[in-house]
Amino acid sequence: MVSISLGRVTLLLLLGRVAGYVLSLLNSVILARTLGVDRLGAYAYATGLAGVFGLLPNLGISTIITRAIARNPESGAGLLASAIHAQALLAGSVMVLIPAFAAILPEQPVPLWYVGLAAGQLAIGTLSWPYLAVLAGRARYDRVAVAELIAGLAGTVTLVAAAALDGGVPMFLWAHLFASILSAAAARWIAVPFLLTKEKEPVPLRALFREAAPFGVTAAVQSVYTRLDLVMLGQMAPGAALGLYSAAYKPINMVVNFGATVAGTLLPLLAQERERGAPVALVRAMRALGMTAPAFALVFSGLAGPMLHLLFGAEYLAAAPILIVLAWSAVANWLYGPLGIALQARDHERWWLGSLLVGLALNALGNLWAIPRWGGLGAAAVTCFSEVALLLLGMALLWGRLTISPQLRPILIGLAASLAGALTLLALSGSGTALATGTALSVYGGLLIAFRSVGAEDIGLLMGWIREATCGSSRPPLDGP
Repeated sequence: MVSISLGRVTLLLLLGRVAGYVLSLLNSVILARTLGVDRLGAYAYATGLAGVFGLLPNLGISTIITRAIARNPESGAGLLASAIHAQALLAGSVMVLIPAFAAILPEQPVPLWYVGLAAGQLAIGTLSWPYLAVLAGRARYDRVAVAELIAGLAGTVTLVAAAALDGGVPMFLWAHLFASILSAAAARWIAVPFLLTKEKEPVPLRALFREAAPFGVTAAVQSVYTRLDLVMLGQMAPGAALGLYSAAYKPINMVVNFGATVAGTLLPLLAQERERGAPVALVRAMRALGMTAPAFALVFSGLAGPMLHLLFGAEYLAAAPILIVLAWSAVANWLYGPLGIALQARDHERWWLGSLLVGLALNALGNLWAIPRWGGLGAAAVTCFSEVALLLLGMALLWGRLTISPQLRPILIGLAASLAGALTLLALSGSGTALATGTALSVYGGLLIAFRSVGAEDIGLLMGWIREATCGSSRPPLDGP
């Protein structure tokens, strides 16, 4: 595993997910333009009701597979057989539970079989997860990127076909179902060269679920944590405040997902390495995220108004202050992502779950106090505060549980450079957004270079990753059996 080129596969995965976001946006345009407002509402109800149960099949099984395969592919064979069985049972449960739940609701705005189709699409799509986890365990994120891209293309092609053939809600739901079948089949086909052919003793399902439970609970808590501000804002503030907050959150959500992608690729390597001190991959990831996250925040802060106007229209310009605060909360999110992955890779997932519960409590209590006073801006400030708290908790756990101490010099330099960039942006706010943003970035980058936080080695490493990603590599991250 020591020869893994995480930079190359991470860059390929990022590029694949950028393409996936573009395809997802295209899918939204196709649906909105073809269905119209009323039929889009029926479609949204069916898929949204199914999405409520989206966490049920995600019980942490994929993370268990990735960690086991990374540590010992031989021992992971029996676990994979049991995981596939468990994932099928969960998928079947979802297909039954979602229509049953829809049937007992007092109102039936759409036919139940619409909901059944949406449930089938969700359930069948989860069958690809164990195979993607095997690829992740072998650090073949380039193959994961291919599988995700095939899934995105299948979704777009089937939606285009549905729009051409009929353009009704049922046809689009059938298209989603067919695309999920293609995606699951493609994931298995791509993973076949990396599956062990020797029969192994399956792991008992009870033991599998018991080991995966902390990861599943963590996923559930994290899902609630990321959505709590929107729910509380909807309950405690006027609808306009929720609309502004939602608009500001959309571009930030994309940035957060990029940071999570970089952090997630560390899992197989950190699960295998056991030397004392900070693993090289973790240090490099933290440096890369620590340098780029404030730059993204400065760009989003400087261009918040023009960005919202371009994406959503002039009526959303009032969301600019919210977007700025959320942009800086994303910096903390990027930085604690690798810390959470490191703790989960080294069998300290329960400690990280405890940190998330603390963050959830801070978020809830803070929103109860801030939303009635400042609306969406208060919710954004609480999000930023709770994200910083999670970063501090993650650093403390990394020090206390893994004896990996934070490097104070780059932290202080990064804080000083970020503050200088933000003050420059504020001072030049009346000189035009492009000039102010460009100057702030120059100040930020100049200080990093002046204090040698960024050097020729970092630039050379990044260029090497780009070269490997675009031209290919003679040494793959990890060969199949």
